Amino acid sequence: MEYLIFIGFTILFLWLIFRYKSFNIKGLSRKMIALAFGAKVAAGLGYMLVQAQFYKGGDAYKYFKGGKVIYNSLWENPMYFVRLVFGKNGGFVDTPIYKYAYHTECWDHLGSYAFCRFNALLHLISGGYYSVHVLLMAMLMLFAGLNFYRLLQPLKLMSDVWLYLLIFFTPSLLFWTGGIYKEGMVYLGLSCCLLGTYRVAKNNFFPKYFLLIIIGLGLILLFRNYLIILLLPALSLLFYTVKFPKKSLLKYSLAYAVGLILLITFAPFLPINFYEILAHKQWAFLAENGGSDFGATQLEPTLASIAAAVPGGLVNTLFRPFLWDANGALQVISAMGILLVWVFAIVAFIFRKREYTWHPVMLFLLFYALSNLMLIGILVSNSGTMMRYRVIAIHFLVLVAAQVLRFSALVSNKKEVSTLANTSL
Repeated sequence: MEYLIFIGFTILFLWLIFRYKSFNIKGLSRKMIALAFGAKVAAGLGYMLVQAQFYKGGDAYKYFKGGKVIYNSLWENPMYFVRLVFGKNGGFVDTPIYKYAYHTECWDHLGSYAFCRFNALLHLISGGYYSVHVLLMAMLMLFAGLNFYRLLQPLKLMSDVWLYLLIFFTPSLLFWTGGIYKEGMVYLGLSCCLLGTYRVAKNNFFPKYFLLIIIGLGLILLFRNYLIILLLPALSLLFYTVKFPKKSLLKYSLAYAVGLILLITFAPFLPINFYEILAHKQWAFLAENGGSDFGATQLEPTLASIAAAVPGGLVNTLFRPFLWDANGALQVISAMGILLVWVFAIVAFIFRKREYTWHPVMLFLLFYALSNLMLIGILVSNSGTMMRYRVIAIHFLVLVAAQVLRFSALVSNKKEVSTLANTSL
């Protein structure tokens, strides 16, 4: 039965891709979209198998089981199901419902319980099969990729083929957003926010774009709410610089510099202790099973302690795991992946465009990515967690490097080398 449901949904999605008008996207054929969908499905199944083999299913499978617990409440009382899926989580709940809330193992954690809700809803149509949930998640990740393609393709900052390959076939992004986990939902939320904000700034006041922004912000708040602190300033600047594009780089730089100065100056007077929140969040990460394999020390809730952690944190997020320190297949692959990213960045710098004007969308990707990597570096000192958390930010930096690269010069250089080689022979 599992195979029949899986194949049935796959055929349905492919039929929608080839029939539905929303998949008429400039620069993409229906076959290219179907191929991208196939890659998403393969990555999701690969993630599922790796987690099952080495991590007993990991957190993603735990959320799947939590969703099944909520789904089972439907058969005792449909109102229990409605309460557990759509009501507030955490804290006290009536005794008949509490047994379900307790057995999700995520009741008091907003982001984790949000995935239990998500899986509970999927159980209504999935037959209770984990692979079908993975397939449905792959379709959501296809939508996320299409949002980014719709956003970036009209800008013509790189060829359509390169954009297609980078968005849909970057291995690390494929893998880490393939599982039913928070990175995928964050990626989807960012794609909705970016596309919606850009289109509204371009005076496309269709309700669907406002709805996209609301959906995107909702996903971020549900699955990784602290990222909203980084996202809202970047989105505001995107809107402003799309409206007034002159000297966009200067505007972004000044806004972030002034914002940082204001935060440092007024942090002691804010009703929320910003430094204390960061310190407690880092303590929570250190207390997890993975602990720290970077030799991190606990943060103190002070400006000096947090500022001192930034340089080392950036080194961790931008370069680790080092190939010689990698432990296990996943870390070796990740070490090779981050090394390739830096090779690509160096090539992009060498063969960069002679004259380049920063587009506001690329400035968003750059500044959001750097601020996100800085935050991850401060909070996370475990390589396994960090590999997953940084994948979207690193992907944004790859997109930035790709649009700086002058591909024609690179190809021309290759032809010259080939000609010289043939001549010498």
